[in-house]
Amino acid sequence: MRKMASCVLMITLLLSGCRAGSAGGTPEDAALALREEYQGLAGWSAAMDVSVYYTETVYDFSMDVQWRRDGETVLTVTAPELVAGITARVAQGETVLEYDGAGLSLGLLDGDGLTPVSAATAFMEQIEKGWMAKCAWSGENGELLQISFRDPELEADTGTQYLLTFDRAGGALLAAEVSTAGETVLTARISNFTSERSQNETGNNTHMGRGQPGQS
Repeated sequence: MRKMASCVLMITLLLSGCRAGSAGGTPEDAALALREEYQGLAGWSAAMDVSVYYTETVYDFSMDVQWRRDGETVLTVTAPELVAGITARVAQGETVLEYDGAGLSLGLLDGDGLTPVSAATAFMEQIEKGWMAKCAWSGENGELLQISFRDPELEADTGTQYLLTFDRAGGALLAAEVSTAGETVLTARISNFTSERSQNETGNNTHMGRGQPGQS
């Protein structure tokens, strides 16, 4: 996992007035502004390519994600063909996924009930409420923002940790890495990220930044 400059930020800190796309400021400023941006979203959609790492096996699959703040979040598997079309639904405030179609049992990734399919909703929980342990600019030209989330009561490389990568200019979520006890258990590449703001904000149905890391 990339070493990043420490930015110990408790979730009780007041949100910065800086915007996620601001050219100036520190990674800490940008991370707080990005949290504010995501807390104002009514929903977002994206395509997600996921790799799950078991002891001796790597399982790859793709899914379309439609996250909603109010109502159901819908996750539809698009590949591989054998399980394409399986849909998982989770209502706001619930942690149990309801599946349409044949089961997609990939097992748990940690002791808190994280599964490969539910990881997308876990990413959003971390962005909105997770404890930010480290932040840094990344990419060849510093065009990316990376934020590491973990339980503040646990030491580094223990428990479940999330490393999320965002487009620095637009704020789109581009990639994610999940580790447990210091071992990577899941990675994801996110493309076609489209957000919808709450009714009291402007810019509905807009793309936030790049489709994938390294793309313009």
